[in-house]
Amino acid sequence: MKYILNFCLIIFLAIGAKAQDNTPIGTWRMHLPYNSVRQIIETEKQLYVLAEQGVYTFDLKSGEVTLLTKVDGFSETEVAYIAYSKEYNTLVLAYENTNIDILKDGTIINLPDIYNFSIVGQKNINDVKIYDNLIYVATSFGFVVFDIEKEDVVDDFQNLGSNGTKLSINSIAKHNDSLFLGTIEGLKFAPADDELVNLKNFTSWKTKGAFDSAFLLQEFNDILYFVNDSILYGYNGNFSPIEAGVKKDYKSLKVSQSKLVVCRWLGVMTIDENNLKEEITENFKYFATLDFQGNLWSGGFYSGLVKRTPSGAYSWTTPQGPFGINCYDMVGQGNKMWVTSGGHTSAYSPFYIGYGYYLYEDGKWTNKKDNDPFVGNMLDLTNIYIDKSLDEVWIGSFGSGLVQFVDGNPVAKYDHTNSAISTAPGDADVAFGMGKDSKGNLWVSNYETERALVVKRPNGNWEDFNVTTKKLGEMIVDEFDNIWAIVPRSSGEGIMVARENGNGTVKHRILSSGINKGDLPNNNVLAIALDKDGEIWVGTEEGVAIFYNPSLVFEGGPNADAQQIIIDDGEDIGFLLGTEVINDIKIDGANRKWIATNNGAWLVKEDGSAVEQHLTTKNSPLPCNKVICIGIVPKTGEVFFGTECGIASFRGDATEASNLHENTIVFPNPVHSNYDGVITITGLPEDATVKIADVAGRVVYELVATGGTAVWDGRNFNGERPQTGVYLIFSANKDDEDALVSKLLLVR
Repeated sequence: MKYILNFCLIIFLAIGAKAQDNTPIGTWRMHLPYNSVRQIIETEKQLYVLAEQGVYTFDLKSGEVTLLTKVDGFSETEVAYIAYSKEYNTLVLAYENTNIDILKDGTIINLPDIYNFSIVGQKNINDVKIYDNLIYVATSFGFVVFDIEKEDVVDDFQNLGSNGTKLSINSIAKHNDSLFLGTIEGLKFAPADDELVNLKNFTSWKTKGAFDSAFLLQEFNDILYFVNDSILYGYNGNFSPIEAGVKKDYKSLKVSQSKLVVCRWLGVMTIDENNLKEEITENFKYFATLDFQGNLWSGGFYSGLVKRTPSGAYSWTTPQGPFGINCYDMVGQGNKMWVTSGGHTSAYSPFYIGYGYYLYEDGKWTNKKDNDPFVGNMLDLTNIYIDKSLDEVWIGSFGSGLVQFVDGNPVAKYDHTNSAISTAPGDADVAFGMGKDSKGNLWVSNYETERALVVKRPNGNWEDFNVTTKKLGEMIVDEFDNIWAIVPRSSGEGIMVARENGNGTVKHRILSSGINKGDLPNNNVLAIALDKDGEIWVGTEEGVAIFYNPSLVFEGGPNADAQQIIIDDGEDIGFLLGTEVINDIKIDGANRKWIATNNGAWLVKEDGSAVEQHLTTKNSPLPCNKVICIGIVPKTGEVFFGTECGIASFRGDATEASNLHENTIVFPNPVHSNYDGVITITGLPEDATVKIADVAGRVVYELVATGGTAVWDGRNFNGERPQTGVYLIFSANKDDEDALVSKLLLVR
């Protein structure tokens, strides 16, 4: 490596440089929607809020929001119920998959007993109540009791139905000296604390009243409230309908500030200790509670957390996040991430999702829909194509045409009224996959039409072509101007490849399974990507295949066929991800492949010869294992994972790079003695050589950048931490024509 130590030419980076994303490598972030509120619990200082996809706290004094996620050590993402014990300062989180965490004095404790139960049939949690030190969990098979003090299960009570059959418990509550269960067999009760009564025996449970079901049990002011057949009842020895027996869509009952807060679809009602009722107009709310200042806090579908003061003033709070969990495609641009929310079924029917698209930039989400003149009425936004040379973004849809963005702003929409895009059956303008060739032509797949391949010329003219198949999906265009479009699984044909002849026609062929036919491992192709070496990576329902010679695709023969990579991990020999369903493939700054599957996300080496990472819910904060799409922010290397349960991201170790240094920065800087993480150098030339030396010129370590980023563990060649001092980081591109020296202060 050559270094011309001419300090007039070399730039020394200042220690502690600003205006950069210095998120440590490997840091996870959750990006979940919090606009639909399902439950609120008040304490003296804060609210615990259960949103559709997560839990957060809201400080009643400062208004500060703190998210409680898997990144913090919680076990799952999808929470079904929360409950709180003031006496034990304990929050219970019961998850949709029946796992349970308790947050006790700031410590997370997992109680996996119900999750580990072997139950025939459905298993879910329906209600959670806390009495003294005991947590009562109503489930689809009975109820389970946990001890907060012992942090362990006490007992489980199953088969409480008639004749000892399995019985789902909708809700559970204590009233006087009895434990009541709301079930599809009505309201059942038994003595709560009588040691002579065996609560495991179904004969110990008696039926109270002649109700065919009971939900939302809640004791208040010595009255047991519950809902049957959309009517709210109270029981204190006799049954009485509370609202004159009128049927209403009751959502929740909550005791708060010496009142019962009744939340129904078209309003909130409070009942005080004198049985006085107050009606509060709060439409479409799912849950409501009161704080110590008399403020009403409520939430519902897409309303966020709503505060209503006693004087009737309103304010709204929603933590940062995308509008919904739906995601179809993710593509990074600079330091941004574009995400579409639409989609289609496996049979290629529309979902009719109208959430628009989400844009993530500088740590904040913007949900683009209502105020967008082009996107506002569009449904099922799907694929994203970015033309880096023009700072241009195109977003397609499964039924509403195509939108063009310039400098981040929508400038035009194209459909059957102003382009060659034709209408598919059902009056849908399906403009699906997109890609540009070397001449600037934008190619678009127009699914389920007679002339399914459409092109927009640089001069604005449109043309369409017949390519024998009407079903074209996701698309890429390679360096030879070959157009590769997935033929959706409903037709099972694999991939259509086309190239323009120059005489108003295109030549095309179908690639499928079979030697000399494409040799795909499976004809159901779900993903396609072009890597930095010009190779075509294809994801199928049975693993990955690569077209190494795309220039030969029309010549045919075995050299034009796809090949699978054989992996030998020392125990088994097989094809790379040969048993996995591949949903998406994205290329990082080091030409490695991030692969989305139904079994988590995989990072494989540039040539696919080895798996570097396999991320699942067991070893990472992934919300769930079915990963639909992946996106990578070019400037930061942050990798986004779109799953069935929401979006998560982590700071990867590879960024996009050119052949020159660009805004190079070292972080953290300085490195303090108590820091044991990695030191990151970003803004390097692609695959730069990096040497770390002391001020005397002694090299303590050497490494090669991954794309435009180098990661140093802070150790020398002997695995030891160097002495305290200023260190020089020498970096140069591959031909040594661009060199830079950065400074790092390291404290041992």
